[in-house]
Amino acid sequence: YERMRRQWISDIAHELRTPLSILRGEIEALKDGIRQVNPDTLDSLYSEARYLSKIVTDLHELSLADTGALSIQKVPIDPPAILNETLGRFKQRFTENQITIEDNLENSPPISVIGDADRLQQLFSNLLENTLRYAVAPGTLKIGQERTENRLVLFFEDSGPGVPAEALDRLFDRLYRVDRSRSRTLGGSGLGLSICKSIVNALGGEIRAVNGNSGGLRIEVELPLA
Repeated sequence: YERMRRQWISDIAHELRTPLSILRGEIEALKDGIRQVNPDTLDSLYSEARYLSKIVTDLHELSLADTGALSIQKVPIDPPAILNETLGRFKQRFTENQITIEDNLENSPPISVIGDADRLQQLFSNLLENTLRYAVAPGTLKIGQERTENRLVLFFEDSGPGVPAEALDRLFDRLYRVDRSRSRTLGGSGLGLSICKSIVNALGGEIRAVNGNSGGLRIEVELPLA
């Protein structure tokens, strides 16, 4: 536990150090007159500030989950309907990124689970953001559901690239990245999938990652039916 705690603190320090170093370098260059204030400079500063803000927000969410204080309402909800609503906000970005969504949820009958609509929307948004960052274009994202007597499974399977088999079990670890340099370039904090796991666990469900038949990553979210 002590080794993991030290590693966790070290990883957080590393994550915060990079954007802070970039911000300090940019501001010093402006003060010394090496760079001029223009839209490009301001965009760069704003981008790093947003990245820092996201890390801090995600860390706060995870700290709430660790202490059992993550706000979760437990009322009857329809996860496929919430997912369809979330998809509506992402479709334009998927089109721009040349990722085709194959959605098999539109004609599904209403399904009831006990959960939190806002947290499920956060969960689905994180999973869709993950696909936008890492799926190679042009590509596809298949979304569907499987239902058993007492469980609902929603799956998200992209067309690739997949993840090395040894990394699958670590995808939901905090700050874990398969390719650290590429993830930093794409703006990922390395905490989004950890937050997904915290939300699903709080709802009494399970989340897992496997390599799909299409050669890409398949994430399955399993929730207990009401």
